[in-house]
Amino acid sequence: MDQLKEKETMDYANINEVKEGDKLIADGGFTSLKAGDVREIIRTKDGDLAIHCSGPGGINTFDGQVDHERGGEVIGLAKEQT
Repeated sequence: MDQLKEKETMDYANINEVKEGDKLIADGGFTSLKAGDVREIIRTKDGDLAIHCSGPGGINTFDGQVDHERGGEVIGLAKEQT
């Protein structure tokens, strides 16, 4: 299955509906993730939800990516459909 192609028709993940262990697909708008990369949500030692990436610190929390005006969309990440 082509996750990126499938992602293009999916909505962004919603911060209120994802949990640790869910898998997210990147849309290509990141410098630390390639389009189609799939990452499992982890919980940081501070209790924040995050994903592993190749950027500084090796993890990306969702701070600054959640669009509260759109109901909590996590911009750039779609929930993997299983």
